[in-house]
Amino acid sequence: MEIRELQRHWDEFGKRDPLWAVLTSPAKKNNQWDVDEFFAHGEQEIDEVMRYLDTLGIDVARRRALDFGCGVGRLTQALARYFDRVDGVDIAPSMIELAEKYNRHGEACCYHLNETDDLRLFADNMFDFIYSCITLQHMRPVYARKYIAEFLRILAPSGVLIFQLPSHPLLFRSSGKPNFRGIVLRCVPRMLLDVTYRRIKYGKRPRMEGYWINQRAMVDHLHRNNGVIIDIKQDRRAIMADCRYCVTKKMKGDFPILGGRVAATGKT
Repeated sequence: MEIRELQRHWDEFGKRDPLWAVLTSPAKKNNQWDVDEFFAHGEQEIDEVMRYLDTLGIDVARRRALDFGCGVGRLTQALARYFDRVDGVDIAPSMIELAEKYNRHGEACCYHLNETDDLRLFADNMFDFIYSCITLQHMRPVYARKYIAEFLRILAPSGVLIFQLPSHPLLFRSSGKPNFRGIVLRCVPRMLLDVTYRRIKYGKRPRMEGYWINQRAMVDHLHRNNGVIIDIKQDRRAIMADCRYCVTKKMKGDFPILGGRVAATGKT
């Protein structure tokens, strides 16, 4: 899915069922999310992330944070409880419009429509903290890699980047039973899935596509872009081996001072 098509699909989701498009609970489809409950989920997630940083012994500066793929601001609003200023970025005009409507933090929380495959609207070394969850997995890997390189460009020298991205489809579920969706994703060529099955199933309706980047390839990509890996959490309980990367930035001439721990959860 090209960038313009990606924008069109998510803008349509923002018009039809925006909260469910962000958190796809089956019981919440067709605009069944309670707004307060939805945003409370965001607060719980960010509280957990900040506790996670504490367990790593990381004291991140609290000046400015970025929420990439902000949607209607579920996590942006939660981050505003911890940082002096938070910027939310999304590709869908309808999502940004709703995010501004739901904003409860005034000028301390600013939303940006970004229609390009880079983050040129931000200067180098701007953000103490960058967070992205359940966003990069919906775009082609070529775009995900570009944005991750941009995250490291705009991350402050002592800043922290946390992002989530699947590594690969699993052939077996945590119960040991075959994971037929994972088998199909592994075995059927991507082009065939995109051009035939998904387009036949959804027609002109908006659709979410799922992508992944192998963990080893992502580690190499981070290193090539001056990323220093602090921690990688793996979760193998769903149809994908999911990874959450915690990264800081190596400046020219510096030696990495943090690195390299991998913590796995779920069945391996």
